[in-house]
Amino acid sequence: MQSSSTPQVTRDELECVKGQMNFARRAPDEKAPEAAAPIGFDIPFVNYDVTIRNARPIVDELSLDKEGFVLLQHKISCANERDPDVFKTKYLEEMVPFIKDYFNASWVTTVDLGGVTLRSIGGNTFGGAASDGTEAAKHSVRNFGASFAHCDYAPIAGPQVAARDDQLQGNEYRMYSRLMIIQAWRALSSPPQNFPLAFCDGSSIPATDLVAAPQTKYGAKIAAWIPYYSPAHRWYYFPDMTRDEFVLFKGYDSDTHYKPRSAHSAFDNRRAYPNAKPRESVETRFYVYYD
Repeated sequence: MQSSSTPQVTRDELECVKGQMNFARRAPDEKAPEAAAPIGFDIPFVNYDVTIRNARPIVDELSLDKEGFVLLQHKISCANERDPDVFKTKYLEEMVPFIKDYFNASWVTTVDLGGVTLRSIGGNTFGGAASDGTEAAKHSVRNFGASFAHCDYAPIAGPQVAARDDQLQGNEYRMYSRLMIIQAWRALSSPPQNFPLAFCDGSSIPATDLVAAPQTKYGAKIAAWIPYYSPAHRWYYFPDMTRDEFVLFKGYDSDTHYKPRSAHSAFDNRRAYPNAKPRESVETRFYVYYD
């Protein structure tokens, strides 16, 4: 227990690193280096050096309904599985019931394509990835991370993509009172990782700092939210993540009372950790429904 005489560390005093991220261009005369637009986007991007704070000292203060992200402890039995397709199947078998219980949801479904993404940025954990040229094979294991700040779903896109995925999977339509799109990110490689994921405190981003940007993805137009850069935004990460923990963050919530959704981005952390190990990770997306 912390002594009452020990001063509390404020969030501004947390240990931090610097990482470069790309943002939507706010104005034509914005004084920032131009950045290439990610595949599927047709809006201009710029690059900034961002202060990213260590969120571990405040992990017990974080919530999905305020900051938009939390860190959870959770072991998985398939951590050593090397076949990417087998890993994905087993991972969902474990995660879907966990998510349903965690949120006390009525039911949970997953995204039809892109719902489970494995990334191996210079690593060699996963072997035997399919190479038959199918759409699923192309996305079996990716060798890159998304180094631009984004929320995967603008508000208009949430119910649209949920309905689309239910249709693609042949799920029976059911009425619901609330829908959340919950995303999960877990590092599978040993710490420290070279390209960890950073999360922005959703309560620090006003609506005027977000632009809806249509993205062509998996053969469909999906509106994402891309933030403009602001030094007032508060970015965090969890250093030295292990495979026995993962980050939950909110992509969409039909209950507009809970506005924060966490913008996120990968960043190169080798300035702070020159010998950081290649990042390998698994990302999942869940539709969380309530009757």
